[in-house]
Amino acid sequence: MKKGKKIAAIAAAAAVVLGGAGFYLSQTLVKWKMMEYYIMPSFADGADVIEEYPYADIEVPDEFRACSIKGIDFEAPDGLDWMYPDATEGVKSGIIVDNADVSKRTLLVCVMDKEEPAVSAEHFEEIGYFDKRMLRGMKKLGYEKPENAYELLRLCYTFDYRKCNKLSPSEVNATYNIMELKAILEPAYLSYKLGGEEVEPAVDVESETYRYDNGNMKSFIQQGPAQNGAYELILDVYAADDLNMHQSVMIIGNDIDTVRQIAKSVDISED
Repeated sequence: MKKGKKIAAIAAAAAVVLGGAGFYLSQTLVKWKMMEYYIMPSFADGADVIEEYPYADIEVPDEFRACSIKGIDFEAPDGLDWMYPDATEGVKSGIIVDNADVSKRTLLVCVMDKEEPAVSAEHFEEIGYFDKRMLRGMKKLGYEKPENAYELLRLCYTFDYRKCNKLSPSEVNATYNIMELKAILEPAYLSYKLGGEEVEPAVDVESETYRYDNGNMKSFIQQGPAQNGAYELILDVYAADDLNMHQSVMIIGNDIDTVRQIAKSVDISED
């Protein structure tokens, strides 16, 4: 081979190698840096990975009475009554309070209507989101494809990007996609005031989200201060035999233990 042709062949081979290296870097370290810049600032280092609900063993007082609203059973202190006694549908039809006088109110329970999620697992299946490359990366990371709305949200809530091998294209691809999904799907919740003006939180609690499963239902539980500074728990509940429908239960009160005791008793009605 003549010298000029040999140099050209070497240059072509080098271009192929460098091109391959460039593509590999674009799918690993470069993509990871993009994710760190555009997506991860919304999430603390692993702190957003939810844990089991830590108050599941709290005792429910014997004097609590049984209540049932919109297919949700729970126990609560005696004396709660409808906030909107004439409402027969919608959000207002599911709210009970301990006092009609808003200035004296210390406890509110709101049961929302059952509803389908805004985005379903079937939607992502149809658009090819969970393709072979995505599933390969998820498997390497220890996660499976979600088959319903609950599993889709659980994937977002429990996914830990720190597990990702930054040198694995399939793992980086899966992590990038799931972190984007997480940023889109993590829900924002409606909150009510017990009464009065909005104030600084009166309860010393961190805003956290937990997961809880009692066999009959699976749920995500959000903890935090309500708009008026009281303690708030919001349960997003899924029946174990229908994980594509959910129902929210909001409990707001001045006494943290009472709110947690009510939440402990929440379950889906058998009928």
